[in-house]
Amino acid sequence: SRQAVKSQKSAEPPLARKDWIDAAIEMMAEDNVEALRVDTLAERLGVTKGSFYWHFKGREDLLFAVLEAWRLQMTSQIRALIADTSGTPWERIERLLRIAIAARPEVPGGPFELTLRDWARRDAKVAEIVREVDKARTDFARLLYRDAGLSEADAQDFAELHMGYVIGSRMTLDAGDREEVQRNRRIAIALLLPKERVGR
Repeated sequence: SRQAVKSQKSAEPPLARKDWIDAAIEMMAEDNVEALRVDTLAERLGVTKGSFYWHFKGREDLLFAVLEAWRLQMTSQIRALIADTSGTPWERIERLLRIAIAARPEVPGGPFELTLRDWARRDAKVAEIVREVDKARTDFARLLYRDAGLSEADAQDFAELHMGYVIGSRMTLDAGDREEVQRNRRIAIALLLPKERVGR
């Protein structure tokens, strides 16, 4: 009956495009790109698969919306960090490290990013976007190290070491282990905040 259809529709919470993207990011952080299925995602969100098609043409459309959301988030975070000049350059570098080495799945270098990097190995378009974001992040770190007093060459070296440590350490990090997260932060700060080099 029309009443039954109406009550069934009203029982479904209205979902925005962002809800689907956020749920896809969470799911990809737990597994891989291949594991992302529209029906599984709809079940997780407690809605019918049909509501997915209000926002996306299909699974590929969702995947690239997820990728674009990550690219925009990373680059907007960088712009926000550039705009935030509070604290010394060393304090800003330390803040950047604390953000990156955190338990949350969506942080730079976190589980979701590792899934994207795995995907980039098999897809040239994804690889291009990942490289674009990596360059923006490395350039920002280089600016911070230069502001902290390092030469241009040293600033570039430390920026690349910074990126390598943040991404590499996440591959072995148990984000649920607070002590391990704190230990990784201590190591990062010891390696990447060479305060004694200022003025050399």
